[in-house]
Amino acid sequence: MVAIPDEVMQVLNDPASVRVIATKSEKGDVHIIQAGSIKAPAPDTVVIGAILMKRTGKNLEGMKAKGELVSILAGSKMQSYEIRAKVKDLATSGPVFDGMNAELAKMGMKASGVWVFEVKEVWNQSANYSAGTKMV
Repeated sequence: MVAIPDEVMQVLNDPASVRVIATKSEKGDVHIIQAGSIKAPAPDTVVIGAILMKRTGKNLEGMKAKGELVSILAGSKMQSYEIRAKVKDLATSGPVFDGMNAELAKMGMKASGVWVFEVKEVWNQSANYSAGTKMV
């Protein structure tokens, strides 16, 4: 198990931070979206609500089948961190799904599912001399 360090958890779970996810298609084309629903409910898990995901959702299905890692970037001010994670599941019911939709309802949105990821690596991508170093 890889645990996201506390300082990364703070940025990842801060509603004011910018969070993006990068996936790739079957042909290898990279696709990146900004997604405010990206959160880390636990240090070894990242989740993202499937709200308007068409290309991203299709890419995640293919990457899950191949065991490939997605790249998630969370940034705030001078801090920036990359989380590389394995696609575990698309939850369409249960506590993770219900919790995500409770949060999204406050913004007038609803997810059709919640993608769940297992954290494999965390990299510092901040604007400092530690940029490009693997944290865990």
